Amino acid sequence: MIKADQIVPYSALYIDMQYRHLFNTLWSYLKPIDQDKYIQQIEEIWLGGLKNQKILVTLCVRASTDLVLQALNWPPGSEVIITGINIPDMVQVLRLNGLIPVPIEVDPHTLGCTLDQFKQFYTEKTKGIMISYVFGAKFDASEIIDWAKSKGLFIMEDEAESFSAPNAKLNPNVDFSTFSFGSIKTCSAFGGSISVIRNNEALYRKMKAIQETYPKWSQRNYFKRTLKNLIPMILLNSRTINRSSRWIFINFFPNWDYKEFVVNSIRGFQKNPDDILQTYRFRVPDPMMVMLALRMKTFDTDQFNISISRQLVGQSILKKGGLLVPGHAVEDRKFWLYPVVVPDPETTYKVLNSRGIDAYMGVTQLDIVESPIGSSYQYPNSTLAYFKNILYLPIHQNADLKSIQRICKEVIEVVEMLKSQHPKL
Repeated sequence: MIKADQIVPYSALYIDMQYRHLFNTLWSYLKPIDQDKYIQQIEEIWLGGLKNQKILVTLCVRASTDLVLQALNWPPGSEVIITGINIPDMVQVLRLNGLIPVPIEVDPHTLGCTLDQFKQFYTEKTKGIMISYVFGAKFDASEIIDWAKSKGLFIMEDEAESFSAPNAKLNPNVDFSTFSFGSIKTCSAFGGSISVIRNNEALYRKMKAIQETYPKWSQRNYFKRTLKNLIPMILLNSRTINRSSRWIFINFFPNWDYKEFVVNSIRGFQKNPDDILQTYRFRVPDPMMVMLALRMKTFDTDQFNISISRQLVGQSILKKGGLLVPGHAVEDRKFWLYPVVVPDPETTYKVLNSRGIDAYMGVTQLDIVESPIGSSYQYPNSTLAYFKNILYLPIHQNADLKSIQRICKEVIEVVEMLKSQHPKL
């Protein structure tokens, strides 16, 4: 039986939401609001008066990507070169809009790609590129963006996992950047996406016009999602409750997969099996819009950066211990989730959890983007080689430095122990 003081009181998932945010938006369920007022507030925070940029608030990143692809209306069979790690739903949005996503390998050290890789897969069918920054590691893509601009390609940035501040400096040559504020994202609003469209008023107006034809996602759905997120929020965010509840689960309900319960509770959407795109073709409900505006106004950049400095200490410990932290070589490193590559993730996971460290394996829907069927494009085998060995550690912006140090040292110790027992690892 594990003792309570052996349990590190953090989980690999953390819901970046405060109870005051929930209380301060309750009124929006009771009376209709002027959404334009809140969009204007978001624009003032994000754009600071820049005239060549527009903000579009959507239900999720998949919704905003679907909108921009509908507005662009490329010929069926057009190709989009994309970074080779993403969630399957994003790839599906591209395919259901008649496009062929062409994936390229993702370097484990930067979680990025090179210009030569993009050039290699560029053809006369290529209409655009999509650069996805995963796990909070925003690699320097300026060379790729400049080249794509010179070729007249449409440039999309999927920043669902790389939000660091509402007024963060973005590359002015990017045509479309989209950010997620889902349940387990940084600055969560329990849903919603904010997209920036640059230097293209006509495209913005097309997207806006298409969005206006959508019905609103119901307030009831958003309220249900909020309630579903409350239990994981209570279990994950409070150190006392996290430690005591896990002590009970581990010692008295060892066969109950509480992690699966938590992950399922925070999943985003119930897909429409008849038409998957219709799942996302809704406008933002009033309470979600109010929540997004509130979260942008109250985001504490200084506290966020202080938490990043603690997480970087953990990265340094893991690197010195010979382990790969994907994205470690990015200069301005931020974190969304905390991945580490280990030789035997399943066994490492079991040993760490037996020691009171709440590591996760299937915490995210991220996966390898497969090459188009029947094409000559290469399968991203190099990316798969490290991606399949990723383990997620209970390190996030709420974790204290002492716990981070303990977690990382124990990970190194467990990996070394397993290697001594199984020299082929």
